[in-house]
Amino acid sequence: MAASGSAISNSGVQRRMYSGIRPFLHDLGHIARRWRDVIALGRGNLVSAVFRERLMMVVTAVNRCRHCAHGHAYLASLAGIPKEEIEALLTLDLRHASANEIPALLYAIDWAECAGAPAPEATAALHASYGAAMAVQIEIAIHLINVGNLVGNSFDFLLGRLSGGRLG
Repeated sequence: MAASGSAISNSGVQRRMYSGIRPFLHDLGHIARRWRDVIALGRGNLVSAVFRERLMMVVTAVNRCRHCAHGHAYLASLAGIPKEEIEALLTLDLRHASANEIPALLYAIDWAECAGAPAPEATAALHASYGAAMAVQIEIAIHLINVGNLVGNSFDFLLGRLSGGRLG
């Protein structure tokens, strides 16, 4: 679970960020303990690169990380996702997603909106839809991008504070 606070960007939109070093270290510990799952996700045997990028983009859309939005839009295009779909995913529009990926994408959105604490029923439904092994990889993908989003937003917040609001 990712503990986070929120910050208001220059556009007035809330962006989730870390509220301190302890939640960040907690998340890093969680990922370090699941290093085998991270490696399995990278291999793409259960969760393809295209599916992984879709998951990454919807979580990024919830957390509003500009760095991750840019980077994962690029990676998604390399994976073969059309620009129109990338733009849609970054606004949480799932109309281009395949029907078999919709449950995971909705779970990812819920997970991010709940700061890593979705209802147990939602997690059970994810496991029922995809099986345990694939659900674990979906969850680790969500957790990884969430950490990246919160780090990027925390960096922007700090940069904004240090620059008197000119940067970040």
